[in-house]
Amino acid sequence: MVISRRQVHLYSFVILAIMLPLCFIAGLVWRPTFAPVDASADALFQRAGFSPYSSWENQQSKRKPTHLQQENIQLQIETLFAQAGEDVFLNIQPQSDLQLPDVLVYWQQGDTPPEALSETSILLGALSGASNRQFSIPTAMQGQSGYLLLFSQATKEIISALSLDPYWTQSER
Repeated sequence: MVISRRQVHLYSFVILAIMLPLCFIAGLVWRPTFAPVDASADALFQRAGFSPYSSWENQQSKRKPTHLQQENIQLQIETLFAQAGEDVFLNIQPQSDLQLPDVLVYWQQGDTPPEALSETSILLGALSGASNRQFSIPTAMQGQSGYLLLFSQATKEIISALSLDPYWTQSER
């Protein structure tokens, strides 16, 4: 390589060695801060189909948790009730890590396990790993027998259809 090119490379590496850490530190200093979610965001969450955090605060369960199992998937199900209102929540926790891509939980009314999602299926939310998730039970689902469907969004197929007794979806009254 020509000596003039070596000098250009040397100077450019020295400038990069100085400028990159400075740009990184400047980015950390001037990054925006976001306020934590408070009660003012409840309307946005309700519009998106989530229950407001205030209804999660005083929950109680008068039902003993149960286990649903099919093949290699085992879930612990518990029904929770909000003390202040008529909100009913379904608490789902996988007993082991779900090694499935993009799992969505649907509920579909019926007595036989469905082969595919229908337009009457109700999306409850996403489920991943072994984390505990709480889903609000819509009024169309309360007291109805049906199936919890674990649907892989990546493979576009129902992974598991677990029978859910109406006992787990009805309110206390």
